Amino acid sequence: MAAVTFDDIAQTRPRIRRDVLYTQTPDGVLFHNSVGGFHLSGRSAYRLATLIVPYLTGDHRLADLGTALGAPQRAMVANLVGTLYERGFARDVPPAARTLGRGQPAVTERFAPQIAYVDHYVDGAEDRFTTFRDARVAVLGDDPVARWCVLSLIRNGSASIGITPGLDQPHHRFDEVRAEARALTDEGCPVDVETLPSRGTRYTWTDLAAYDVVVTCGPLGARQTLDLLTERVPAGRHLLTAWTFGRQAVIGPHMTAGSTGCWLCAALRLAANGDPAAAADLWQDIALDTARQGTTMGRPLAAMIGNLLGYEVFRTLTGALPAETAGQVIIQNLESLDVVAEPLLPHPACGFCSSDTAPDEPVTTDLAIAQTRIVEAQVEASELLAELTSREILIQPHTGVFAEFSDEQWTQTPLKASTLRFSPSPGRTREIATFDLHTLAGARLAALRTAAVSYVDHGVPLPAEPATPARTVTAAEIVTGSGTAPATGPVVTATSLLTKEEVGVPAAAVRPFGKHNTDRPIIATPAGAGAGASPAEAAARGLLSAIAYTRIIDAVRGHAQVTPARLSDTEHPEIVFLRRSTANAGLDLTVLDLTGGRFGTSPVVIAHTTDPRTGDVWWTAGSELTWHAAVATAVRDLLGRVQLSRERGADVDPGDELVADFDPTVLAVTGGPAEIPDVTFDDLLDGVRDTGGDVLLIRTTPPDLLAGGIHTARIVLTGGSTHAA
Repeated sequence: MAAVTFDDIAQTRPRIRRDVLYTQTPDGVLFHNSVGGFHLSGRSAYRLATLIVPYLTGDHRLADLGTALGAPQRAMVANLVGTLYERGFARDVPPAARTLGRGQPAVTERFAPQIAYVDHYVDGAEDRFTTFRDARVAVLGDDPVARWCVLSLIRNGSASIGITPGLDQPHHRFDEVRAEARALTDEGCPVDVETLPSRGTRYTWTDLAAYDVVVTCGPLGARQTLDLLTERVPAGRHLLTAWTFGRQAVIGPHMTAGSTGCWLCAALRLAANGDPAAAADLWQDIALDTARQGTTMGRPLAAMIGNLLGYEVFRTLTGALPAETAGQVIIQNLESLDVVAEPLLPHPACGFCSSDTAPDEPVTTDLAIAQTRIVEAQVEASELLAELTSREILIQPHTGVFAEFSDEQWTQTPLKASTLRFSPSPGRTREIATFDLHTLAGARLAALRTAAVSYVDHGVPLPAEPATPARTVTAAEIVTGSGTAPATGPVVTATSLLTKEEVGVPAAAVRPFGKHNTDRPIIATPAGAGAGASPAEAAARGLLSAIAYTRIIDAVRGHAQVTPARLSDTEHPEIVFLRRSTANAGLDLTVLDLTGGRFGTSPVVIAHTTDPRTGDVWWTAGSELTWHAAVATAVRDLLGRVQLSRERGADVDPGDELVADFDPTVLAVTGGPAEIPDVTFDDLLDGVRDTGGDVLLIRTTPPDLLAGGIHTARIVLTGGSTHAA
């Protein structure tokens, strides 16, 4: 920030935050709060602070405070106040508009602490508090949490609260709540606690038309929340909920007409990442009209959660601070009382949010993958770490798209190994294992890419198509077509990377593990699926995997050349390292080059070995633009699988198999080692074009992955099924 002069800020009215302290130091003064601080040097800096800070209340213009000061002192004041502004320790306050209570001075006096709290953070505290006080709040629940929520609202100044008939009962000691409301009324701060008409187990937005905020809780709170969500939250209204999931209390999310990440999104995330029994209990509560005898809370915990709900309403309506449940949920363990707040992204299977969050993904037909710069390893590592940090929103134990990295216990030598736990579909937990030669951050990013592909393939519904393209390819034209049945069902719009035209693709080819491929007109394979930090990278990785699949099938059928790869003939540093590491691991490693076939001679490599414990053949494939990269990918992934399996004492999950039930030992070697030239993505596209095929791109990124900076895509190659012949 440029140096501020006194004249620049002379007309401002500085107000210092109430949590700011200042302390004398040997050479100046230190201003600080719980977040941070700064130091001003000068022999008279502390003396100046003691003189000026008491007047930084927002009631005085800086020009008035500096009337009697000379130029040097004004410069010091400008430096002090300007730094307070810059660091957020003070703000410029406009002349106050005293409009509180519309002629109710008793309200101003009684709730002065609440007004001061708002004033600490934002301007217009009195008007903001009036907004909170005048808002009508309905608390739908008949448990202790609801009781304490009502009490919190009353104590903080709410004037109109609606409750359900079941709450006003002796066992809830609700007479004490009404007594506090009457006492406030007697003080000139009227409070109306109204009992809502009985509606059985459900209230509609029509029933609640008089209320600005609706809070749901209690045994039937989840069912009531879903009912209100089904009707959609009306504009200008707020919906807040507290519910339980197993032995956890969940507060939030805060829902409005325009928000995404709703209660159903939270329930789906918790069900995927949490205890299946708790998920079953939750869905039972939703399905049945009667309340299940579920988790009970003691009075102290109910008071904590009820007060938190009331505080959330206060924060939401005053705007003093963002609501803690806006875009996230608060989760509290009912036994240890540990609390965590986790961001909540819209779930692609949520019917309330998915249609409202169409991915704003740039349209591109480019193909690109960043290459590792070995000579700049330190720079590369820092960039990878920064990229990994930007993905953190996706990785949360309870509400994340992915639950957690579970790789801290692994020995990170000779390869860096990462495992990522997530649930691509309900009731199915996977722990994807990936590897990197250089950094754990690189291995973790690879795990995120692999898991993202599996998540989309197994857990993300296809979005509705607005229109059907003029031309649609059939299953028989698709390389992964099984040749056993025609593809029926929906059609997805794809973009040809060769002609740029839009072409229809059967949904079975876009989600080969999904419901549209039940009859298997398309082989169930991840071939063609890719993920990356950009749409271009996702499409590029998808194309490389599709080429690898085609080359393997061509080799099995005798339509591609299979030759041994001579790793000893290269001095490439990565391959030398891998060669020595496999020797140290005692692996009997076979590496094969697959060339030719229908789509050109791009580098595709198969590495395989036999597990001495089980006799199973393990194999990996590498498909890259250069032979060195293809070999490094295949050997790295195979060595990493062996390394981690030995440490775990069990095989690992490297992701969905590119070719299911493939045994690379059946491949017949057709010649001796040969040099394989590097290629470009244009060469790959030309190879498909020359055979009369096409490269069709479908962008498959769901909104939740996009929020974390991950893009996904599916490449569908045409030119005739390799299985139909």
